[in-house]
Amino acid sequence: MFESIARLIFELIQPTVQLVILLLIVAGLLLAGRRRRALQALTVLFVLWLLYANPFLSGVMVDRLQNRYPMLTGEALTELQTLAKSQEPIHVVVLGSGHTPDPRLEPAQMLSDEAVIRLVEGIRVHRQLPGSRLVTSASVKYGNYTQAEAMRDAAVALGVDPGSIHIQTDPTTTCEEARAFVRDHGPGARAVIATSATHMRRAMMLFEQQGALPVAAPASFIRKKNQNEPFRLIDWLPSLENIEDLERAIKEHTGYIWDKRQCR
Repeated sequence: MFESIARLIFELIQPTVQLVILLLIVAGLLLAGRRRRALQALTVLFVLWLLYANPFLSGVMVDRLQNRYPMLTGEALTELQTLAKSQEPIHVVVLGSGHTPDPRLEPAQMLSDEAVIRLVEGIRVHRQLPGSRLVTSASVKYGNYTQAEAMRDAAVALGVDPGSIHIQTDPTTTCEEARAFVRDHGPGARAVIATSATHMRRAMMLFEQQGALPVAAPASFIRKKNQNEPFRLIDWLPSLENIEDLERAIKEHTGYIWDKRQCR
């Protein structure tokens, strides 16, 4: 019951859902002949659309997430390389992000765009840490060829030694991925987490909560800045892309609160 209510609340706070509900209310009021009320509802709809579709709100929320952990380079990578040389086991965990097991495609082409970016980051880090193991993760909703297997086979096709890859074929959520990792490698195991920058805060919390020692390797940054690009007014206009970014940020913030309570 509690979970159902929580999911309903989560859906209702999504900007797209709110805008669609308001649009239906406007249509209903027009059909009922209540034009004044319809105009008021349309005004609220327009104001909310401007709020949600502008780049400022989504930008602040996304930046707070994806700038929390820096790229894994420099000093942090050097420290890990030192640990790797001391024979301390280091696992580079690539979290799942969707795939379609289409038999016409090669494994890398089955992965979602975001999963490919996460895998590329995982392989980059794995190659710079001698003796590390690459861990691919996530199950499949329909069929038998899991995302973990698709990522493994894609990594092998890109030159990764099959013997250095461990797969977790059961998890369907990040919480389950963290549990599976600690189950397979034990509490205190060091895990370099390769996942989307906006998802990293939640992933780090979940792996810590399960008893692992996570290190962030963020990838798939959705807001990027070119310091040499001149100012363009079009970049500051309302857009559906901004609403998509805002919903992603809302999902991560609410997911963090939910998983911190539920994934113990």
